[in-house]
Amino acid sequence: MSKVSLKKIEKIAGLSKADLHVHLVDGDPDDLLNYVQEKTDLNVIALTDHDSIDNALKVKKAWLGMGYRFDLIIGEEINSTEGHIVGLFLNKTIEPHLPVQETIRQIHEQGGLAIAAHPFQAMSFRRPGVVLMDGIGLKSLLKFGKQLDGIEVVNATPTLKDENLRASLVNKTILLKAEIGSSDAHIPEAICRGYTVFKGKNAQDLRKAINLCQTQAIYNGWSFFALIKYFFFFLPEGLRIAGYNLTHIFHKR
Repeated sequence: MSKVSLKKIEKIAGLSKADLHVHLVDGDPDDLLNYVQEKTDLNVIALTDHDSIDNALKVKKAWLGMGYRFDLIIGEEINSTEGHIVGLFLNKTIEPHLPVQETIRQIHEQGGLAIAAHPFQAMSFRRPGVVLMDGIGLKSLLKFGKQLDGIEVVNATPTLKDENLRASLVNKTILLKAEIGSSDAHIPEAICRGYTVFKGKNAQDLRKAINLCQTQAIYNGWSFFALIKYFFFFLPEGLRIAGYNLTHIFHKR
């Protein structure tokens, strides 16, 4: 029996692809947009920087009128008191450090969608002023999950295999929400390493698919080059966090 590629199946089924958790960081909007246009086959991306939609608005401005084949959603990765929630289809920034229930309420008040980002990820180390990769955890998922629109069950960060499996298990057996696959990209080469497939072509079709829980999360894997580049992107901050925590351990002693 011949092997059929995932891309061919997606094409035959008339499915489109979205990456709903992408960061600009300090990058150039045109570089990011051109990468998505030329190096991926995504139909939709969402810009979701931490605790602000300012960069997303900047990228949207660069996107407008340029004839890109993909839609761009304004989003935000919001640092609630319990962990991170991605808001999609936003028109103003939602302030961080609110309870998760209030964060979800404010997303819905704007007509947006609320997604639990990497819900089972918990960072052991801290550094003041740095937003770390924290999910809302099992307790908050069970308590507030029915208020969410989707659960990120594929986050392409290379270290999150077990956390993704836990998120998928809880969603498939208890929450039954739309499953979301995302890259959580902080460099262009990470975009589309995880993605969501849906029936349709554009952002509004995607919204409908999420509301109907008719999405599928896909892990796309990493090239060696992209993995090395991602490692060196995070290495400086990782060393700063480790140094801060080691220093404070010795001070406590």
